[in-house]
Amino acid sequence: MNKEDISSFIRRHFPVLGGQELADAIASRATALTLPPGKVLLNPGESINLIPLVVKGSVKVVRADDSGHEILLYYIHPGESCAMTLSSCLKREKSRIKAVRQQKTEVIGIDAGQAYMLGRKYPAWFDFVLGSYAQRFDELLEMLDAIGFSSLDERLVKYLKEKSELLDTLVLHLSHQEIADDLGTARAVVSRMLKQMERKGMLRLQRGRIRILTLV
Repeated sequence: MNKEDISSFIRRHFPVLGGQELADAIASRATALTLPPGKVLLNPGESINLIPLVVKGSVKVVRADDSGHEILLYYIHPGESCAMTLSSCLKREKSRIKAVRQQKTEVIGIDAGQAYMLGRKYPAWFDFVLGSYAQRFDELLEMLDAIGFSSLDERLVKYLKEKSELLDTLVLHLSHQEIADDLGTARAVVSRMLKQMERKGMLRLQRGRIRILTLV
């Protein structure tokens, strides 16, 4: 994809960024990427070279500790970027999160050095960054509310609903361990709750898959 095509792509999928001047500036040092599902885009401690603007698909962002335990922070949807990556880029820090592609994903990768300078010249880019921060802050508050005030079974139902909507499928290729990691609990707990949901007719468990029937 040439620079003119990338600029057109940005204007079409990220209208909040304004007119052609900013889109052309981004496109001058941007790269269009098509990424396969399941592959890690960024690990904690890695240098940030590209800021992703998601055009199609989705990216899961998690926080991981030294022992490998993870907890889901948020998803990056089309028309969005990663607030944590933007923050680390602006502060010239290494990554503090892990980003994993959930499905075949198309992104515009902005050179990290250029992303730092865009905010100094283009108010629309600065507004986009602030909007990303505000959106993720609200999502993190919702996550804290769920952890503090919702039962685990309520969180599991919400998680499966959101995952099904995100991937636009009723068949989720998820391991019990992956769900447990995302919810910050034990695999045995998730397995027991899924069995209970299966007995209630809410889903059907298959090898490596969960078929959604009705989640209420």
